[in-house]
Amino acid sequence: MKFLYTSDLHGETYLYQELLSLAISSSSEIMVIGGDLLPSFPPTKRYEDMVPNQRAFIDQFLSPFFKRILETTSIQQIFLIAGNWDLGYPFLFREIPEKIFDLNQRSHRIENGYELLGYPFVPPTPFRPKDFEKMDDRETPWPPQKNPSYTRSSDQGDPWLRSASPRGERPEASRLIPVDPNRYLRERETIEEDLDRLPKPLQSRRAIYVMHSPPFGTRLDLIEGGKPAGSRSIKAFIERNQPLLTLHGHIHEAPALSGTYVTRIGEALSINPGQFIRTTREVPRLHAVTFEIERIEQTLTHTCFPKVLSE
Repeated sequence: MKFLYTSDLHGETYLYQELLSLAISSSSEIMVIGGDLLPSFPPTKRYEDMVPNQRAFIDQFLSPFFKRILETTSIQQIFLIAGNWDLGYPFLFREIPEKIFDLNQRSHRIENGYELLGYPFVPPTPFRPKDFEKMDDRETPWPPQKNPSYTRSSDQGDPWLRSASPRGERPEASRLIPVDPNRYLRERETIEEDLDRLPKPLQSRRAIYVMHSPPFGTRLDLIEGGKPAGSRSIKAFIERNQPLLTLHGHIHEAPALSGTYVTRIGEALSINPGQFIRTTREVPRLHAVTFEIERIEQTLTHTCFPKVLSE
């Protein structure tokens, strides 16, 4: 069974069009997108306008795009997780489309017995925490945060978020509310705690984890300056559980800086294809991988880089 995996498209329609072309040319059967599907900033450049802008993108582009993928290519199923910029992500699943699956802390077993499991959260990024950011663990420090910060209000009536609203009223689902970033992060579960509660796969060596953050210190998480920016808890989780495969994103530049988009953590194979977001008139090129799940190493292909396995 052939997989197509990419991440961090950030609402760039030219990357989605390349994804459609790759789905056709590769004859892939399973598509997986590892987070940050939606536009990062609205045309107004106002953080507060992100949610309505992302909702409009879902309605006007993304939902029709997924329908086109399923109707015009060999893709049979699409699996998604959120990324830290996807404040509007829940609106994708107001009505669950057939053949599209939300892997947010869930598992799904496909026909050939392999099992996909998803985890969208990342350690705090600089300046502002967002809905899909959490403390890595109770000890690891995080970068400075702006105060106040803003997070999407919960449409399920999260008590902590509700208490931050005027007169305790339940906030509207599309609204951003101000939070104290340090209190917000400290009062949430950590990534380490979440991972302990993930569904257990039937067989670890047939498990495929889709995790937006790459594992810490693995050359899949290098940022400019050569520093790692991944998750220590995710690294420890992979070391401990030894799944067949883990798929990541979040750090766009890592493959270009480290020279590899694939590495091993014990027997587990981990991949971060990276991503290129156009900032000049250069020709855009989607960063994605394809592979046959039964023969990953023999069939693994990147759209931009040669395969360089980092032991």
